[in-house]
Amino acid sequence: MVDTWAKELNGVFALSDLKVLLRQQPEATLYRTVKDMVRQGSLIKVKRGIYATPDAALPVISAKIAPEAYISTGTVLATKALIGSVPARKVQAVKIGRPRLYQCTLGIIEHLSIDPRLYFGFISVDGILTATPEKAFLDVCYFYYKGKRFSFDPATDIAVQGFDPGVISEFLKKYDPRFVAFFRKAWRSL
Repeated sequence: MVDTWAKELNGVFALSDLKVLLRQQPEATLYRTVKDMVRQGSLIKVKRGIYATPDAALPVISAKIAPEAYISTGTVLATKALIGSVPARKVQAVKIGRPRLYQCTLGIIEHLSIDPRLYFGFISVDGILTATPEKAFLDVCYFYYKGKRFSFDPATDIAVQGFDPGVISEFLKKYDPRFVAFFRKAWRSL
């Protein structure tokens, strides 16, 4: 039954989805069935109340966990070929609120926290919020400025000629002047 709906739900289920799909009213029966599916390998427990099929994509899982989190940083830059590669089994997203790290057998989902005034610069791609390349770059620079380290060097490993300098200038108007000064010093070409 779950396989039938896996494609429509992109392989990611909330416990409430499974309750409807499995048509099991008693909670104990539902939990036992889900536990058996996890033990058999047809479902993977991502976190309490969120399950995925073994072929589910990490960005889809991220969106199920926190629909308001937008995929960003190296995840977007690698997709747009603006950096070499990032770990295939890791996705980073940005949201307002507490940062979180989720680990399961499919990989790692990291939700970074950003100030509400910097929550912009993303679009919906197939129902998943995704940063524009310029915003993903600024997110990397901003989190780097705040002390976050990445699997690539923001100063040397990003193809900055792939960005629209006008968009970056517009976006920078929303940032703190200290960060803007840091950015202008580090990335003079933009």
